[in-house]
Amino acid sequence: METTFDVQKLQRSIDDIISDFHKHYDANRLIIDLRTLLFSTIEDLIVSVIENLFSDPYFLKTVKKLAAKLGFRFKGFKSTSIRLLSGRSLPIESPYFAKALPKSRRGSKRKKRKPKSGSHLGLAYLGLIDRCSAVLASASVQASLLCPSFEIANRTLSSFGIEMGIKPIRRLCMHMGNRAMENRHRITLSEKDHVSGRILFVCIDGGRLRERRAKLGRLSRDQKRRGYYTDWREPTQIVIQWLDAEGNPIKEIAPLYDATMADINGSFELLEDYLRQIDVAKADGIIFCADGDRRYWKRFSALAETLEVKECFQVIDYTHAKQNLHIVADHLPKTLESKDRAAILKDWKNLLWRGNLKEIRNQIRQYITYPSKLKKALNKFKNYFMKNLRRMQYAAFRLLNLPTGSGCVESAIRRVINLRLKSPGIFWKRETAEVMLFLRSTLLCGRWDNMLEHLLQLNRGQFDVGHKLGLHPHRRMASN
Repeated sequence: METTFDVQKLQRSIDDIISDFHKHYDANRLIIDLRTLLFSTIEDLIVSVIENLFSDPYFLKTVKKLAAKLGFRFKGFKSTSIRLLSGRSLPIESPYFAKALPKSRRGSKRKKRKPKSGSHLGLAYLGLIDRCSAVLASASVQASLLCPSFEIANRTLSSFGIEMGIKPIRRLCMHMGNRAMENRHRITLSEKDHVSGRILFVCIDGGRLRERRAKLGRLSRDQKRRGYYTDWREPTQIVIQWLDAEGNPIKEIAPLYDATMADINGSFELLEDYLRQIDVAKADGIIFCADGDRRYWKRFSALAETLEVKECFQVIDYTHAKQNLHIVADHLPKTLESKDRAAILKDWKNLLWRGNLKEIRNQIRQYITYPSKLKKALNKFKNYFMKNLRRMQYAAFRLLNLPTGSGCVESAIRRVINLRLKSPGIFWKRETAEVMLFLRSTLLCGRWDNMLEHLLQLNRGQFDVGHKLGLHPHRRMASN
């Protein structure tokens, strides 16, 4: 079927806009008027092309085959709307599919379909995400991730000629995020992410944001609306980097970010899924780096054993170690002059770098004589430093070209969590926070295009990253 296009009508509209320009002499207004006209013209043309394609028996047969694999049945054409470039809703007749109900036994009551359980699979097959073009969806979701709020994202998009509205943007974020997280540990990977002959550097740490939870129970007479709790929660940030033989990040491979609201067990399940997916057993080695939190280290060893890695190193971040050394130094006698305290602390840091913790302990006994302060200093030193002695051999780590700091995860926490989700006066529902953490991590680590490409493949039933990379099939998702 041929698509007709009125070129003369477009030319007349352009002539009118240019004629109007000679009256107001405003180049910016000319740009906006021409952009609006061209967006509208392109959208009308695309709708016409898509509707013609939907009438093609071969295309409809292709979509029906995909629907059958997904357990859907064709229910005819149904009126709906799509958004392409400008954000305006464009009416269209689209093939509609509903979930196939199981065959009922004789005499049993047939189950009813749930409302809104159908799908416009034809639009999804063409690359539309929640009935929005991937171009528009990507721009809208990225704006909502980078701007301080959905409202400001809407205003920003409006300045570029995209009129979406706050609710459609928020709904689009949730749809894209939930759709991508169905294959969370595979959706952002690419063919470059193999680990053979390489070293993996894994960092993990916790951030902070406020979770919004509705209060339960009846409302009192003087209450107009139900309140909510705003407790602090600690999402877990994960960073995976590919290192070369010298211990430097490989620039050709983007780091892998993800963050989750799951508890510590769910976070490590997610980390394990990622490491299995990239087949960490083929790597030359893996380096786990974090602060001194015990909940991390007792799981790292078990994880390395489960994944059967060739060689595993555990490193406590040197900056965190120095900070804890300052806590021990706070127990030094107040009678010491500041320059003497600084000299002692400097000497302790040098000993810490060389891994000579026993000498630090001897000096603690030498300088701190007050019994209660000595006891506190020694307890801190024993629980944090002596129990992590093998994780604090920083000079030896550097000789092996191993990193000694977790600055990458600290930076990720600031960029992913603090600058968007930890803003003052912002409270998040757990489901929304989970989606925003995943999408913002994907965007800021440079893997956004991978996710969009795989979403299109997923809509067509062609998503097979595991086959490309020689990776493991989907095992389980982290509990949220």
